[in-house]
Amino acid sequence: MSRWVPFGLVSLVWLFLVIKNYRQHQYRRMLWWLGCWGLSALTWTPLAFSFGTDGELAQIHTSWWSGGVWVLRPFDPADMDTSFWLNIVMTMPQGMLLCLNWPRLRWPQWLLAGLGTGLALEGGQAIGNALVSLGRWVDINDVITNFTGVVLGALVMTWVTRHWSIDLD
Repeated sequence: MSRWVPFGLVSLVWLFLVIKNYRQHQYRRMLWWLGCWGLSALTWTPLAFSFGTDGELAQIHTSWWSGGVWVLRPFDPADMDTSFWLNIVMTMPQGMLLCLNWPRLRWPQWLLAGLGTGLALEGGQAIGNALVSLGRWVDINDVITNFTGVVLGALVMTWVTRHWSIDLD
């Protein structure tokens, strides 16, 4: 039960921010915080999903550190399973919401937001592993794919708004 405490505490923060933005009629910003909650639910709960076979997982180079499994070698062929690509898809909506909420941001800020997202999600898993044995893998590939998803989402939304001449302000 204690493994759910970090997600529960973070959920209270997201709930507060969602309600605050709802009351202020800032619905785009409310969707941003709901997206943050969704990413937290997918990454900071003790429920882990794997889309690789046991044989593929055994080939991944891992280290055990601070209560969890760490993958520090990027782009290992064994890591390039379905979950690698799903991590990109998972964070693309947050990149789209980034553009909807802060339309004046430019690509350097998108890069920072993508990197911040990847580091926050994997950092949360590392902290959860250390504090409550969350049981999640902390993977450099996830940082890279989360980063990529946010940036791609921002690019897609920028293209959509320019292609259809949508004013976000």
